[in-house]
Amino acid sequence: HSNVTKIGKNAFSGCASLTSIVIPKSVTKIEFGAFYGCSSLTSIAIPSSVTAIGYMTFCYCSSLTSIVIPEGVTEIGGGAFVDCTSLTSVVIPSSVTEIGKNVFSGCASLTSIIVEEGNTVYHSKNNCIIETESKTLILGCKNSIIPTDGSVTSIGSGAFSGCSGLTNITIPESVTSIGSGAFSSCT
Repeated sequence: HSNVTKIGKNAFSGCASLTSIVIPKSVTKIEFGAFYGCSSLTSIAIPSSVTAIGYMTFCYCSSLTSIVIPEGVTEIGGGAFVDCTSLTSVVIPSSVTEIGKNVFSGCASLTSIIVEEGNTVYHSKNNCIIETESKTLILGCKNSIIPTDGSVTSIGSGAFSGCSGLTNITIPESVTSIGSGAFSSCT
């Protein structure tokens, strides 16, 4: 419906048999837990009208294999993709200026995370998302290699949380602080 401007809190939460959905181009915000636990959802096309993806929006969408975050999204809420265990790669558009905590926690299949060129707040290198100004690695995956060029001086809290596929990581000498739970549940 063209009058819908947001998908509200928990709108489709727990709809385990939902396999696909078309979000109209009038939607500008997807709120807290909107697709929480939609375990049969395999892919979703977020229209370019969306500017904010809320907290825990796609949490426990275990069949989600791909997600296209369009240019124009400025905010990805904390835990947005927690335990999306089939998700293999993510591209963060250059428009994103706020990424919450533990966005990809428990995404055991995630092998590639990239920030598009031109982002003013974040950049990626070696499958690490780095907050450029603070030199903080905020998100990693099992294929991450922490850059040794001095662009990372701290590892943020929860950066590798739930990264069960991570078998080893080398922390360069440039790193002077590691946040709480940075490697929690890295079994």
